[in-house]
Amino acid sequence: MTEKKINTNREEGKKIVLRVLSMLINEAADALFLNIASKEDIDLAMTRGVNYPKGLLSWADEIGIDNILKILKELNNKYCEDRYRPSPILAQLSSENKTFF
Repeated sequence: MTEKKINTNREEGKKIVLRVLSMLINEAADALFLNIASKEDIDLAMTRGVNYPKGLLSWADEIGIDNILKILKELNNKYCEDRYRPSPILAQLSSENKTFF
C-alpha cells in the first residue's frame, strides 16, 4: 500500500480556504438580501453560535467584496452550479464600492 503525501503548498491551501469562505459569505449575504436576519445578527450567530473568529460579513469586508465576487463568478463559470451564483447584494455592494459594515 502506498503512503499518501501531505500537500504542504501554502498557496493552494489559501486558495481552498478562500473558496470555502466565499461560499459561506455568499450564503450569509443571501440571508441578508432575503431579510432573514440583520447583518449584525448574522455575524453574531457565526461568532457566538459557530465559534468562527469573525462574522462572515465582516470577513467579507476584510477580504474585499470584489475579491469574493470574483471567486464566486469564477466558480460559477467553471461549474455552472447554483451554489456558486453570487448573491445580488454582493454585486450591488461591489458596483457601489461599499462594504457590509
